[in-house]
Amino acid sequence: MTPPVKARSGHILLDPKRSYRDLARVYPEIHRRVVEMNRPFVREADPLLPEVLLDENLRDLKGGRKPVGYNRPDPFGLRLIFPLADERRVEMYFTKPSRCQEVVQITEHVSQLLRRRGIRHTVEYDRLPLGPPRLPPGAPGVGVIGGFPRT
Repeated sequence: MTPPVKARSGHILLDPKRSYRDLARVYPEIHRRVVEMNRPFVREADPLLPEVLLDENLRDLKGGRKPVGYNRPDPFGLRLIFPLADERRVEMYFTKPSRCQEVVQITEHVSQLLRRRGIRHTVEYDRLPLGPPRLPPGAPGVGVIGGFPRT
């Protein structure tokens, strides 16, 4: 299947026989890639945060637990989420507030990385019921003129 050009979310679902422990050896590369893609959105006040998150996530993965991922409150940043949806199947997804090529690129990159390591999985796009795209903070919403709602 050919991936889409743009997507809001890219999902990687491991085979049901796989566990979080299987991601421990590839997670540092995934984390590094997410941090690199978020570089323009990182505040200088948190220079050690990516390393702390990497250590916490690796500890959880090695213990067979669901990790935190990379879910920073940056309005335009890429997020790596490990949802609670299905306890029998490990899932992770990448998301941004609007449809973009970066979500597809990182999803395909991670899929390729997992394939090279022999970790069977499936890839899906735009499975989230996210609603309309979010606007940056302070921007007027749809139906708003001059900062006041239309009546």
